[in-house]
Amino acid sequence: MPIIKSAKKRMRQQLKRRERNKALKSFIKNLQKKTVLLLSTEKDNEKLKKTVNYYKSQVDKAWAKGLFKKNKSARLKSKIDKLFAHKAQLETK
Repeated sequence: MPIIKSAKKRMRQQLKRRERNKALKSFIKNLQKKTVLLLSTEKDNEKLKKTVNYYKSQVDKAWAKGLFKKNKSARLKSKIDKLFAHKAQLETK
């Protein structure tokens, strides 16, 4: 346990940040699962587009807050884009 006042404050801040980051990561993971599930079941392209855009904006916000590195956020968005494009390609055939 820290003894110095500033070290105690740092510890409190770390605990708050850890909880916030954990909640945000969990939110992003759940959103990704829901988006992938929706991509496999939903027929309405407009609803899919909105969901994919919402997911991508949330990933960008997480990157802006420092939760993900730049390449990880790009990779997550690219993965969803590929799934969406594949679904659109299947529907046009």
